[in-house]
Amino acid sequence: MTKKIVEIQDIKKEFNQKTVLSNITFSIKKNECIALLGKNGAGKSTLLNIIIGKYFQNDGNVKIYCEKKNVGFLPQNTNFPDDIKVNELINFVSSYTDTPLSEEEVALILNFSNEQMNKFASKLSGGQQRLLDFCLAVINKPQFLIVDEPTSSMDTSTRHHFWECIQQLKEKGTTVLFTTHYIEEVNYCADRVLLLDNGNLMADETPYRLRMLNHEKIIVLDINLYKQFEQPLQHIIICNQIKEIFSKSTVEFYFVAERTDYIIKALLSIGFPIKEVELTNTSLLDTIFEGTHIEETQND
Repeated sequence: MTKKIVEIQDIKKEFNQKTVLSNITFSIKKNECIALLGKNGAGKSTLLNIIIGKYFQNDGNVKIYCEKKNVGFLPQNTNFPDDIKVNELINFVSSYTDTPLSEEEVALILNFSNEQMNKFASKLSGGQQRLLDFCLAVINKPQFLIVDEPTSSMDTSTRHHFWECIQQLKEKGTTVLFTTHYIEEVNYCADRVLLLDNGNLMADETPYRLRMLNHEKIIVLDINLYKQFEQPLQHIIICNQIKEIFSKSTVEFYFVAERTDYIIKALLSIGFPIKEVELTNTSLLDTIFEGTHIEETQND
């Protein structure tokens, strides 16, 4: 039986009498990679700060089954002093652990030139600073790594490199908990996704299962075609419990995914031109994260 590395039981947190986390319960097994997914303000960073001991919960329990020295943490914001160089910072942080990353391992993470290694850390680009901060978080080869919004400020290529690094850590046995508000990022290496919304844990599922929660289909019809077939369409709408949403030029049919085959066959039976039908998907994720996606950026 795989051992747990973290156990969270009925966590509640309030700030100024406002509840920001409500009865959060979950556990993480050794070598799992868990995505804590939620919009900005959902309570993700607050939960991480409770896990690492920076905040105290109002109620509930947190248990971490490894020594504190074996926990790595990458905070949401990176802020380096103005007067320390990259190589100096790495050497300084490395001095606090018995088994730090080797120079070769650091080089593989950073991909920095000699010039960048001798540069003041605060003068690096935003993505490079974020990658350096990540390197410092894993310099002690942690058993349990917690990263908060890790890819903020990273360009597209740096973001891909970062997730390759996470995958390599996972293959070496590191347990990872990361937060993100980008749906796409859960697909890189997450075994499970904890979906947080307004301080409530809405789901604890695999990425695939999460996409299927409250899974609906949407059929979009031209308004003129709808009027032409309105009478037989009403029978289909009633029989399949379809919700209609009208606009000036279209009608949208919302229905549970399991009814798709029946509805398409019914449309064919009344002679509706299927080539004029637009069929799309929606789910709980789409409802919560409408308009929240990664924007591809060039090298910074």
